[in-house]
Amino acid sequence: MSHYTLPPSVAEDFASFKESHADFMAGKLDALTFKTIRVPFGIYEQRESDTYMVRVKLAGGILTPAQLHSLALLAEHYAKPHLHVTTRGGVQLHYAKLQDLPQIIQALHEMGLTGRGGGGNTVRNITADPYAGIAPDEAFDVTPCALSLTTKMLETKDSYSLPRKFKIAFSGSSEDRGGATYIDVGFIAKIHEGVRGFRLFVAGGMGAKSRLGSAFIDFLPQEEIFLFSQAIKQVFDQHGNRKNKHAARLRFLIEELGEGQFRELVFKEVQALRDQGGWEIKLEEAFEAIPLESDEIPPLNQEQKLWWNRFVIPQKQKGYYSAKVPLKLGDLESEHAKSLAQALQGFKYGKESIRFGSDQNLYLRNLQADELLSLYPLIQELSGQSSRARILGDMVACTGAATCQLGITRPRGAVVAIEKELQKANIDLDALQGFRIHLSGCPNSCGKHAIADLGFFGKVNREGGHPYPAYNVLVGAIIQEDSTRFAKKIAEVSAYALPLFVTEVLKLWLHAKPHYANFAAWVDQEGEAQIIHLASSYAKIPSFEEDKNPYFDYGSEEIFSLKGRGVGECSAGMYDLIEADKKALKEALEGGDEEENLAKIRLLASRMLLITKGEEARDERSVLQAFRRLFVEGGLIDSSFAPLLEGRPRIELKALGEAVIALYGTMDNSLKFAKEQPKEAPLAPTSSSSSAHRFKDYQGVACPMNFVKTKMDLAQMQSGEILEILLDEGAPIENVPKSVANEGHLILGQTKEGKGWRVRIQKR
Repeated sequence: MSHYTLPPSVAEDFASFKESHADFMAGKLDALTFKTIRVPFGIYEQRESDTYMVRVKLAGGILTPAQLHSLALLAEHYAKPHLHVTTRGGVQLHYAKLQDLPQIIQALHEMGLTGRGGGGNTVRNITADPYAGIAPDEAFDVTPCALSLTTKMLETKDSYSLPRKFKIAFSGSSEDRGGATYIDVGFIAKIHEGVRGFRLFVAGGMGAKSRLGSAFIDFLPQEEIFLFSQAIKQVFDQHGNRKNKHAARLRFLIEELGEGQFRELVFKEVQALRDQGGWEIKLEEAFEAIPLESDEIPPLNQEQKLWWNRFVIPQKQKGYYSAKVPLKLGDLESEHAKSLAQALQGFKYGKESIRFGSDQNLYLRNLQADELLSLYPLIQELSGQSSRARILGDMVACTGAATCQLGITRPRGAVVAIEKELQKANIDLDALQGFRIHLSGCPNSCGKHAIADLGFFGKVNREGGHPYPAYNVLVGAIIQEDSTRFAKKIAEVSAYALPLFVTEVLKLWLHAKPHYANFAAWVDQEGEAQIIHLASSYAKIPSFEEDKNPYFDYGSEEIFSLKGRGVGECSAGMYDLIEADKKALKEALEGGDEEENLAKIRLLASRMLLITKGEEARDERSVLQAFRRLFVEGGLIDSSFAPLLEGRPRIELKALGEAVIALYGTMDNSLKFAKEQPKEAPLAPTSSSSSAHRFKDYQGVACPMNFVKTKMDLAQMQSGEILEILLDEGAPIENVPKSVANEGHLILGQTKEGKGWRVRIQKR
């Protein structure tokens, strides 16, 4: 069994997709409706207008050489000529054109693959240990389970309309190389009294609020993997949060219900499924290479020895070997993919020789030593990382702001810069084999920063009113059954300083390494304090006038901004700016009582929350006046603080700073504070069409302030009422409607009007 089976329902869904695609091309279907249809097929719009990414499901990261060759040809014909390996072991085609999408999907189906369930609120690609079937420490090969469960989930209709995405993973041993302990549904292989089965973990996941999976069942026979996966999915479908996408994953549901009630609901669904039947799953025999009598390795030169020691391991089947082929940033050029596929097809077990891993790398398997050695020149050609220390090829990064509409920073550019810095540093990189460095462009964790030894996720900071790219720093994850823990967020650094910061952290670790079992142990004992101290010297940047370089992100030739960011951009930018001032304010509050520091507290405390009122004060005087008017006279801050807003700074300003931080803690998602009462009636409209209840002209108002003002307008309106706003061309029209829609409001229309755009919004 080389891959999953496409059930008839996938072809039926594709027929419906083609009709919708034709309607969209003809202007009969709006963009938002078409988006809800294409995304569950794994098709996402990229930042560049009219270009799309197509995600391909590869259960367990498995595909045959023939499929690899066909994918490479497909990329050459319809997209950018390379394959991008994802952090779930799938493949993405980039820069596909709208008109070609049906042909791409058709071609995928003809090669036995699909993008169905590759995106949206669906059952996503099922992952597995990349060494499944060849690892000496595994209980048994989990490959047939991953493939069969994929087939069952593809044919189950409710797999495509869930509250949020739903992820499943398989591991063959307690080393948890498949990531079962931190995912929605995770299986770790066990053998109990001669019976194959799994320990089941549920409701784990990474993101803004990460959660480790809960141990749910100690032993589940392998024949019941669909039964319980489906039961858990149905509980999620029936009880998950469909109103707030930021609290919609399974991990939020189990916290809301409590593990006891969640368990009751799951077992109720299990019994119902048993009663109705159809839950049984067909598991084929796993493929296994027939062991050889000899495992002798041919003579190797020095260069080959170094490569062999870094990337090749013996399989549990005597005489066969597996080689890790590191792909820079997960990219495999189509030309190289075709050459590799052709070479593998000539080997004895070539059909069973390819896996892609969640670390975005290629794993070759079931190769005899001479076969593997014959591939050495090709491997060197397709992977420049194969001639370097493993840590360089093991770095994981999502695409970030380069193409993703949610990205804040550009992790791929940062990885290139980190690699350059490490290569010129005086460090024994081979001593760092197995060290995990992961980067994400936003809190969503596509780069899996929470399971890294050293992890980062992007954020926006501000210096003197200018935004600049930065990263939160996380350290010390452990991946191991019963011991898994996420990396801890401890600091932040500017993106510009990231390469130097990483290099210095690794120097500290190498110095301490002989005295500790692993990086996490060092972090717990003394490393965390050392890294925090180090980060403090890399967090600050010079003013924009002194040096503009820190205001560029790696891999970009434009000054950093959130332009082009999609859903949630304005909101994310707003909160980042508040958090930046809050952080600076807290630091000032811990400082001394000298006049300069007290003046800083006054400015930061007064400015921190002005953006929530749609106020954009440019200088200190304007900030203090606006704060007095909106917060002191507005009754949100005690009037006793009013005298502190003028004259020489006084020690009592520290109490004002604490009061502002406390007030922020009471703010809800509509930007209202606990002391505020919602207004009863909306204001009368001005200069709008007769059907709008309110009109505002926000031309000339930049992001995120235009979004904040729009959000405040909507907060004063009744459900179902219409707001019309005017926005500028460029970032405002590209981002404000998306951010408003992300809040749950309905965008009724966008029409060009002069040099700007008129947007009609219906309040939810």
